[in-house]
Amino acid sequence: MAVETSEITVPPFWLSLPAGFTSLDLDEDPGHRMERTAEILDTVFPTARPEQKLSVMISAETALQAQLREGAVHVSSCLVRAEDGEPIHGMFAVFVRPQELGPRGSYPDRVAEELAEAWPDADVGVVDLPLGRAALAARELTVPVPGAVWGVPESTVSTVRQLELLVPHPWSPHVVAAVFTTEDIDYWPEWLPLLAEAFRGISFHPPRDESLDNLPPEQWDNIRKAFG
Repeated sequence: MAVETSEITVPPFWLSLPAGFTSLDLDEDPGHRMERTAEILDTVFPTARPEQKLSVMISAETALQAQLREGAVHVSSCLVRAEDGEPIHGMFAVFVRPQELGPRGSYPDRVAEELAEAWPDADVGVVDLPLGRAALAARELTVPVPGAVWGVPESTVSTVRQLELLVPHPWSPHVVAAVFTTEDIDYWPEWLPLLAEAFRGISFHPPRDESLDNLPPEQWDNIRKAFG
């Protein structure tokens, strides 16, 4: 389903989400949102262990709150079944940030160079997508997890893998940043085709009737080829 996300001060864009990516109501009460997550888990993964479900619920809400603090205008919960049957989870967020883009067409290459210098351990490149050329960076991060999340006094840390796409808006001095984050790093190769589909689903024009996903893999799988 195509989703339009826009604000008065944010230029419009549209999303077509892959299966397993569920848009979240950013204004919903957190308790209600976690209840709905639990219901989805019970329906989609009835055999998941209670600790697996609890971990997904807590990590999803914790990640969402972090994205909201950073100014996300769209967040999706990404819950899919891996090839081995395990439920795996990630968060897909979109930010629209005002930024001077420089000479036309120069932004992706310039930003890729800046990211490679700032994040020497990251995989950085430039990809061609239907919406235009974009800078792409994949890296692992260590993030703090407050002890209150688990009801214990000590805080811990969690290692996540993050893929960030940065694309200039075509008629506004803004950059659209699409960011995917997951703790299920061992399943990264299985995430990549879904992320390629999600990135291809970003559009600056209203969706047409035909599907965006009818192209053969060799025409859209640049992300997997670059970072798989």
